[in-house]
Amino acid sequence: MSNPYQSPQIASPAALMTEGREKLRRVAKYQQWVIYALLAMIVLYIAFLVTRQGPLAVRGPIALAYMATWVFSMVAIFLLAKELHHVGIAVLCAILMIVPCISLITLLVVNGKATAYLQQHGIKVGFMGTNPNQI
Repeated sequence: MSNPYQSPQIASPAALMTEGREKLRRVAKYQQWVIYALLAMIVLYIAFLVTRQGPLAVRGPIALAYMATWVFSMVAIFLLAKELHHVGIAVLCAILMIVPCISLITLLVVNGKATAYLQQHGIKVGFMGTNPNQI
């Protein structure tokens, strides 16, 4: 049994650094997910526009892939916003992903926040984000 009158102990600095490092890794991983989702949505949208006069056998799989990518982007944006802000903002960002043009703006804004957060902590962020394993 511990002494109830003992002053609280602060976690070791190494444990605090590990916790911060894990958050940076999660932000980097979710940022990569958001970037991949954004690129996939753009490619699939262009493919859908190119094949819009084509048969349903061609347009159907592209539309299904677009819907799957859309769901993946909602999950990715929720997880990234949850790491950067709190759950309320994350839910709002996921809901905003339903509106077509607003979804791209939401992706870009949250991705920009993630880039600023990582750069603030001294991590170099490239075009496709940063490798979470190198943090």
